[in-house]
Parts: sequence; C-alpha cells; structure tokens
Amino acid sequence: MRNIQVINKAEDYIEDNIGNTILLSNVADHVGMSPHHFHRVFKLFHSVTLKQFVCRVKLERSAIYLATVKGITITEIAYKYGYCDSSAYIRAFKRHFLMTPSQFKHSKKIQFFDSQV
Repeated sequence: MRNIQVINKAEDYIEDNIGNTILLSNVADHVGMSPHHFHRVFKLFHSVTLKQFVCRVKLERSAIYLATVKGITITEIAYKYGYCDSSAYIRAFKRHFLMTPSQFKHSKKIQFFDSQV
C-alpha cells in the first residue's frame, strides 16, 4: 500500500472513531503496518505526531459542534469527543483556540485558528 493510501485509511479510521480513545497501535494495525513504521510515515506526511493530529481533529470537530448545536453543555461535548472531564477539554480547547469553549460559543465571529497542538 502506498503511503498516501495508508494516510487516507488512517484518517478515515480517526474520523470513524473520533469519540473514542485512538491509539497508535490500533491505527497502525488498521492500516497493516507496525506502530513504529506507521508513526514515521504519519509524522513525515503531517509533520505532527498521531496524538497531536488526533487532538487537533477532535478539538476542531468539537468547535464546529459547539457552534452549530444549541442546548448542549460543554461537559456533554467533552464526553462526546473522548475527554474524561470538562476541565481537560477546556484546557485543551483554550490552548488550541486561545479562548474557552464558552467564549467561542458566544462569540459572534467564529474563526478557526491554524495553531499547533
């Protein structure tokens, strides 16, 4: 399997399992590679580790959900995207978007920042 196909298959797996804990070994197994080799290929392609990539995707998807779904709490969103509690989610969200989820939800101007996790 060519590297681009491996990356696409890995990204599909991540999207399909976004609310769960995503481990390097599970993704590597899904694409049929050793964890070590998959990690090298993934980092070469994305310039970040799998963990950083997954964290960024979860935060970005949760931000979209936060902005579009009314009547849901921050805690419910945190659990939906695999965080063990809302405080861990809020810290990660603030580190990525430079504002809390509540500030983001109530801001009139929704922006997605290209920041590193």
